[in-house]
Amino acid sequence: MNKTVLSVITVCFRAGEQLKATVECILRQTWTELEYLVIDGGSEDGTLEFLEESRIRFRERGIAFRYLSEPDQGIYDAMNKGARMASGQWLLFLNAGDLLADDRVLEQVFKESSDAQILYGDTLCTYRGRTKLYPALPLSSLIHEMAFCHQSAFIRRELLQQHPYNTTYRICADHEFFLSMYLEDKTFEYRPLTVSVYEVAGYSDQNQMAAHREQRRMRKELRIARFSFADLWREIIFYVKQGVKTIFGQRFVDLVRKNW
Repeated sequence: MNKTVLSVITVCFRAGEQLKATVECILRQTWTELEYLVIDGGSEDGTLEFLEESRIRFRERGIAFRYLSEPDQGIYDAMNKGARMASGQWLLFLNAGDLLADDRVLEQVFKESSDAQILYGDTLCTYRGRTKLYPALPLSSLIHEMAFCHQSAFIRRELLQQHPYNTTYRICADHEFFLSMYLEDKTFEYRPLTVSVYEVAGYSDQNQMAAHREQRRMRKELRIARFSFADLWREIIFYVKQGVKTIFGQRFVDLVRKNW
């Protein structure tokens, strides 16, 4: 019988310094019925040396630890590799630099058993040193946006192995996965606690126009694209925001975000 309850998976590439913070937060967890996997894209920045040095610390904490370093086809290809390597009943993806909200998060999440296929909680988002709590939204929000942060979601291993991330989506494959599972009536369960700390200026935040195109494609391929005035209004708001960013620049956006 598999005794590993959780596999925490970090995918990274040339992110050695950010990885250190994520490793530290895993080592500080009070609950250790987990394994930690790092899927590296073939970095040559000292990442592998750091991972080798970390082996003894994981051993001392009683946490199984493995890593793989080789070229991949992008972040979601790396995540799929991690899912195939994993032995835990649940999967949690923390990218390099992402943190768990506190040292008892995993203990709190898994103190009660669940028959759900996906567990999720709230997220602390940071931007240029400022932090704000983002509570999970109603699941119906998945039709238009992520209802919760990927880093705050625990997925049954067999579910993701049966439905791996669609790597034709370079930015929104996680959104496409959760939306697909919602439309297929898979079971979700909300845990009322803050799970992770996520840096807002991540890959999708830096590629908002491409992400928007992928979301439109996603709704079309999943056959839920419908014309409505609400959808039209969302499109207008999105392009107005992008226009403001183009005209006034990132500094103006940063100034606005200071008051978020």
